[in-house]
Amino acid sequence: MIKYARLFLVIGITLFSVKLSAQQDAQFTQYMFNPLYYNPAYAGMSNGVELTAIHRSQWFGYDGTVNSGGAPNTQMISINNPLPQFKGGAALYISNDNLGPSNNFEFQLSYAYHLNLGNGGTLSAGIKGGFYSSSLNFDELVFVDPGDIVAGLSGKESQVVPDLGVGIFYRKGDFFGGLSANHVIGGNFDFGEDQISNQLSRHYYLSAGYDYRINSQLTITPTVFIKSVSLDTYSFDLSVIGKYNEKLWAGLGYRQSESASAMFGYNVLGDRSLTLAYAFDFIVADRDSKEPTSHELMLIYNFKSSGRDRIRNPRGRIIRTPRYRY
Repeated sequence: MIKYARLFLVIGITLFSVKLSAQQDAQFTQYMFNPLYYNPAYAGMSNGVELTAIHRSQWFGYDGTVNSGGAPNTQMISINNPLPQFKGGAALYISNDNLGPSNNFEFQLSYAYHLNLGNGGTLSAGIKGGFYSSSLNFDELVFVDPGDIVAGLSGKESQVVPDLGVGIFYRKGDFFGGLSANHVIGGNFDFGEDQISNQLSRHYYLSAGYDYRINSQLTITPTVFIKSVSLDTYSFDLSVIGKYNEKLWAGLGYRQSESASAMFGYNVLGDRSLTLAYAFDFIVADRDSKEPTSHELMLIYNFKSSGRDRIRNPRGRIIRTPRYRY
């Protein structure tokens, strides 16, 4: 516990000594339930095959003062599958991040190898590969200078680049943490005959948390999530989640210089395989240029009858035991 406390102290000191920057990657308030987007080493760390779907409406109701629309919204769906026969797991996700006239789309496949360190800890090393597509709709752009060289362009242009990410994830007892890098090979999007250029920068993520087990039914989990663009600028998220009987959870969060959040989740089925969750963000910074709230809906379905909890009889027929479903 002492060394973990020192780690959080170092992180805290670092946070107060760096500047802020907006990210190209999508942001999620419920990042602690969606680690696969940020770290491929989480592939196979789920309890059985897990399907996750998220919809986020940023600055809900935002309407631009120059042109209508423009409120950011994000959708993501992922599948995470443990592969104990390969000592790891595989996963994939698809994300769509709309920012008014621009749109970013990702398709990623991940694989992670899980290494038992022999001291009760598990180290997972993961890699993901796929493609990153960026598009720009010139018909939705409003130019301050009508004589701008690209003001006469129309229609929608899309470009695709290959993408690669790597990460590690460590868990020992109630402590967990991860470090990852997305868009390792980078990329450049040129629109309008090289007149509009957008560089796909590397993104780095560091996360850490601890499960404080108050009793057999209640667990309190604080987490810190640090994000960096090109190791030049940084921002962070903080959260505290309380879980009751692994069926109901609620928490609070804070995103640096942006918003405060409240989160709620509930297992709606008797076998706890389906979770519905909601996050509400209240904007606390730069409110004059934003709508005051953001909303995030999440669905998680766990196919608990996975390879870990199946027993095969001599005839090869699969018999599912309910032991792990409760």
